[in-house]
Amino acid sequence: MQAEEKPDKRAPGASITRLYRKFETHWMVPGDDSSADRFVLIQYNITANVIANLVGGNFFAGLMLLLKADNSFIGLMTMIIFGANLLQLFSPYVLERFERRKKLLIGLRVAMQSINIVFIGIVPLLPLSYSTKLTLLALSVFLVNALGALMSPGYSVWHMAHIPQRVRVSFFSVVSMLNGIFVAVMNLAASRVLDSFKQAGNELLGLELLRIVALAIAVYDIYLLIKLRELPRTAPGRKIKFTDLVVKPWKERVYLRTVLVVVMWSMIANIPGSYYTVYLLKDLNVSYSYITLINMMNVVVLIAFMPLWRKLFSRRSWLKPLSWAMMLFAPHYLMLALVSPQLMWLYPVGSIWAYICMVGISLAFTSVAYVNIPHENQTLFIGFYSTMSNLGALVGAFLSRTFMTAFEGTSFMLLGIPFGEKQVMMMAVGFLMLGAGLAVRAIYNRNSLGRVET
Repeated sequence: MQAEEKPDKRAPGASITRLYRKFETHWMVPGDDSSADRFVLIQYNITANVIANLVGGNFFAGLMLLLKADNSFIGLMTMIIFGANLLQLFSPYVLERFERRKKLLIGLRVAMQSINIVFIGIVPLLPLSYSTKLTLLALSVFLVNALGALMSPGYSVWHMAHIPQRVRVSFFSVVSMLNGIFVAVMNLAASRVLDSFKQAGNELLGLELLRIVALAIAVYDIYLLIKLRELPRTAPGRKIKFTDLVVKPWKERVYLRTVLVVVMWSMIANIPGSYYTVYLLKDLNVSYSYITLINMMNVVVLIAFMPLWRKLFSRRSWLKPLSWAMMLFAPHYLMLALVSPQLMWLYPVGSIWAYICMVGISLAFTSVAYVNIPHENQTLFIGFYSTMSNLGALVGAFLSRTFMTAFEGTSFMLLGIPFGEKQVMMMAVGFLMLGAGLAVRAIYNRNSLGRVET
């Protein structure tokens, strides 16, 4: 009998094949029906993130600038987003009344995407004053995020039912890497197109074209949700009362430590808001393409550092590596604060450093919400977690808006570097992030002393 022929490791494509098989064997489990659902979820995560980037982020900041938005309005929009997301607290009260939620959740997403992509795209074309357009924009953004808040905990429970703990680290590692690749490629293509329209004096037309592409992707996004199975849920011990939404989570002291982690992160990470993007686009006149090109380095960093972070999270709890990542993340803000016409090289350096840290931070927060979560009424606790996360972000947005409006126009020189209110704010955020990382480490130590499973 001839010996089985082994594949030549030096053959072209062998490395790619081994990488594919390595990812597949971690989250594709033989005999597990949810393996097919996880493949659908990977595609859904990609489409959802691509859509969010095409109609949000740098492109939404550009839209606000075209509509003559000032610093006060930009800060107000950030507050509206996080304020609307506080409605997640009431989501379980609605969703727990439905034994099957799939049709309801898909319907809410259709409504949300219709407003987010279509209606907001129409607002700049209306024959109205800029102030009226900005008012309609603010109302639309509130509705989009209110609908998202109502459905978000339901989506989390629906999707996580297909992602058991044994495959969670590997699954989210793959999701993070593929998201980074697809979002980076789409953003670069979109930025190049938008820059060409901007140079021709038709920036608004370019932004509208991106929304048409996002609408086409949204159709496939909904198809994926229709295809995804809804598994039977664990029936709650009793129906959720309205008072449970506010009272019950506060009785779970161990879980409150988990909530405190996301509150600190969300508050500090959201202080910069869109202000730094505005600083790059308006004050430094940086192109969309340059910003996106730097963002594409995230893909290289993901591929290079995801195995390292995945190994750290596989061997340790979620919170300990997260604390390291947050403390290492702090210098990113300090470097961005120093970016000026003479020190533009600090922008790519600071961004790449941030991407290295964000690989670990993002991977951690895919599962932090489930650290020490009670087994019953998980929709309630996920809703509470998300609500507190958005409350922290709202506080951060309020602090940044207050700071920006109070010190707008501030300008001084420090060590030969021109400083304004945006750079000062970034310096402060760097020190706050360092403190938050130390606090997360203290929470981890407290859990370890109490022998709490993390």
